Amino acid sequence: MLLAIDVKRTIADLKTLAAFGKFESGVNRRALTIEDIAARAWLMGRMQAANLEASIDGIGNVIGVTPGCQRYIIIASHSDTVPKGGWLDGAMGVIFGLEIARALVETGESTDIGIKVISFNDEEGRFAGLLGSSVFCGLKTLDQVAELSTEDGITLNDALQKAGYAGQTIVTFDPVQDIAYLEAHIEQGPVLESNNRKIGIVTEIIGAERARVLFFGQSDHAGTTPMVMRKDAAAALYEFAVRFAEFCREYGSDSTVWNLGYARLEPGAYNVVARESELYIEYRDTSTEILGRIRKAIPELAAEIGTKFNVSHQFFPGICISPEVMDLKLLERIEAAAGRCDASCMRMPSGGGHDAMLFARKVPTAMMFVPSIGGRSHDVAEDTHEADINLGLNVLGEIVSDIIDNGLSVSNK
Repeated sequence: MLLAIDVKRTIADLKTLAAFGKFESGVNRRALTIEDIAARAWLMGRMQAANLEASIDGIGNVIGVTPGCQRYIIIASHSDTVPKGGWLDGAMGVIFGLEIARALVETGESTDIGIKVISFNDEEGRFAGLLGSSVFCGLKTLDQVAELSTEDGITLNDALQKAGYAGQTIVTFDPVQDIAYLEAHIEQGPVLESNNRKIGIVTEIIGAERARVLFFGQSDHAGTTPMVMRKDAAAALYEFAVRFAEFCREYGSDSTVWNLGYARLEPGAYNVVARESELYIEYRDTSTEILGRIRKAIPELAAEIGTKFNVSHQFFPGICISPEVMDLKLLERIEAAAGRCDASCMRMPSGGGHDAMLFARKVPTAMMFVPSIGGRSHDVAEDTHEADINLGLNVLGEIVSDIIDNGLSVSNK
């Protein structure tokens, strides 16, 4: 199967998509905003123009299918962005899938294996991270997520109604038809660039967990209350932050990363001892054992520090996403495809979460990265050299051609 990949057409589509919600050199296109809804309508139109069977389903996923096939390779990612994010994060993988499906249709050949292109809704978590892919995979139902809301109180149900998606059929994973999942993505980090490699072959997607810790003390005059008599919620938070980082360094691994993403103090004045504090925590690792170790330590540290500062505490666990290993045989085929395209490559874990991680237990799944300039992402400075985008597209097209020609062997991960 020779797919006539049109890289100029692909770049043009990427740039057109980036115009929806354009912000400086990046994009501000949050899930189910006016900009996102317009982008989804445009994307469905591009799929229809490519003679794909295209629709937007009841959860907001945009789906395009090559007609007349019995089995499908899912090529997917997302087209929503983080606030004031980059133009390629997620979007590149979706447009790669569109171009490969379009090229397959343009061959005019009848094939048993076709392409199912999907832009999943709300991967970035305006309502809930990995929302569209979770519903597609059957991990969540619409009823379970309908009342999720944004920080400003908009429910998912209301947003779907406003977008015109509510009531549409929800498309889900078909274990008979859907035989593989592929996702191409920018790396969002500096590893490929620093190693002078053009293709990253993802071995595993790191697990991620979140938690909130709150301390409750007592407001007092900061000038007249002796230090030993204070019930200082801020002091407890600061010590917890330091101790948590020390624990991760000592008991984590080389791949452990953590982030203290948000801190709140009440009442937040120069001269008032804080009566309440709150800290958002995220931590990631490829080891479920290490994730569990950190998870267990958080309430223990909070209790110990609360006692030291004479304050009470609360601990609220958040998302808990397990690490997922990619399919070994598909990784080997990506390496072979990269070799045929003269693209230098390396195996590496993914430090970011992706829709692919939900498919790894259902179907042979693989991801590939292209370099990010300066390792930048989740920012308007995010970019990738056009030559690297073109090379990544050709490698993905080569993988798809290989599967269409030679079939898919049983997973060996």
